[in-house]
Parts: sequence; C-alpha cells; structure tokens
Amino acid sequence: METTHRCKHLVTKLWIPDYDPDGYSASTSSSSVRVDLTILWQLEHQWMNLASDGAASIISRCVVHSLALRLPLFDYQVFMSDHTSHQMLSGVLSSMGVDPNLHDRIIVKIVAFARSIQNLVSHMDAGMVFPLQARIRLVTMHVRNERVLIDLATRESMIENEGRGNGMIPATEISIKTLKTETILEGESCRICLEELGGGSEVTVMPCSHVFHGSCIIRWLKQSHVCPICRFEMPTCSQ
Repeated sequence: METTHRCKHLVTKLWIPDYDPDGYSASTSSSSVRVDLTILWQLEHQWMNLASDGAASIISRCVVHSLALRLPLFDYQVFMSDHTSHQMLSGVLSSMGVDPNLHDRIIVKIVAFARSIQNLVSHMDAGMVFPLQARIRLVTMHVRNERVLIDLATRESMIENEGRGNGMIPATEISIKTLKTETILEGESCRICLEELGGGSEVTVMPCSHVFHGSCIIRWLKQSHVCPICRFEMPTCSQ
C-alpha cells in the first residue's frame, strides 16, 4: 500500500560569482555592460519523513539530471525589455529541456534579480563583463507520513483481532460512561475517523490517555473493548 505522497517544488537561485576579469576581452564597441550568464538545470528527488509530532527531516536526495549551459555574452540592456528577455531566456530553457509550463516562473526570477543589481551595473564601464549564475531545481518530494503508517497499523491490528474474535467484545456501559472529557491545547487527530482535532477541541480520554472524538470512541467501545491505538483493555461483562 502506498504510504508516501509526492509533490514538486521549483527552486530558482541566482548569484554573482567570483570571476577573473582578465578572462574576458572587453568589447569597446559595446555601449552596454555585457553579461556572462550560466544556467544550471537540475531534476532532483528527495525523500522526507514527516514524524507523528510534525517534525520533518530529509532522509536522502538524488540528482537524476543535471545540465549546465553558458550563454554567449549579451548586453545587460536585454533585461530591461520584458519581451526581449523572455524571448531569449525561453529559447535557452527550451534547448535545455525545461518544461515550457515552468518558463514564466523561472524567467520572472532571473529578470527580477538582474534588474535588482542595476545600480551596481550602472557604475561599470561600457563593454565590461560581469558574470551571473542561475541554478534551477525541480525537486520531487516523496513524503513518508508516520501518522498515516500508525493509522494503517491500527486498522490492520483491529481487523486481525476481530478475525480472531478478540476485538468484538464490547466494553461495559459503566466503563464507557466513566470516560472523562477534556479540552486539548494542541492539535491532534482522532485515530478512528482520522479527522483533525484542533487546539481547543473537546475530546474523550481513554484511561491510557489517548484521545478521540467522543462519538467515535463510544461507538468503537460498544463493539470492541480495546483502545484502537495501544490495545489497552477496558472492562467487559465477561471479566
């Protein structure tokens, strides 16, 4: 049975790296600062564990595709035109195999970053070159949810016990009526109906301290005398 769910995140990071200006020959014929743009495109998978207390941790990651492309030098003024910059960058991304549905989101970030350093560029002489690097990652997250696994194990345990005839013995009416109710401060989930119990919810508490919707646990105990989580046994008529 599938115990993980998948989601995708697009992460675009841009920065100005250190470089050796002697590695470029300035074009004195250019009336604009020149840009040396390198784009790194990556497809990555990450496996994350989401603990029952909500804490998340990365278990492993794997880069399944990586491609770097260094563009020919071009005038910085290209970034000042939405149409020109989009046309140029979209063509580059297409050549790298980037999904066209992602182009707009990526291009907007590249152009926005380039324009944000306009003040820096304005102090450079015409024909000078500055480097710009962009790393674009499409990350597929495989999230393993411990809470879901606990719920599955609980239900399987219930079915197993019922199959042996152990889980169908109801708790006594008196023991059910003596269950306490309280208001929880932090959110949990009712492990019977799997719905969230928000902070401030009124819940019914088993002697083992596990909490549920009142209607859920009462209906449960009228069929089975054991806690659906830890198998704590409530009194029965046969005891």
